[in-house]
Amino acid sequence: MKVHLLIISIFSIVGPAQAEASKGQKADAPELVSPPWELYDANKDDYISAEEAEAQKMPSQTFRSLDVDRDGRLNHEEFSKAPPIKLE
Repeated sequence: MKVHLLIISIFSIVGPAQAEASKGQKADAPELVSPPWELYDANKDDYISAEEAEAQKMPSQTFRSLDVDRDGRLNHEEFSKAPPIKLE
């Protein structure tokens, strides 16, 4: 019983300290967010073309991997699977 209480005490002390440390690391690292549809769909046609993606510096390999139906453009569902981008 005393061992259980000791373990619980240790975790209650260490837990908050680890949380604070990870908060500090996040402040230094760039924030990752989902890419904004509005930024990529420049012509507002509800699709993202390869040219629109390239203009936002999306790698062509990423575009091709997201274009599941192979129609040369991304719809909302395909684009929702895009990897997060760094906020600068």
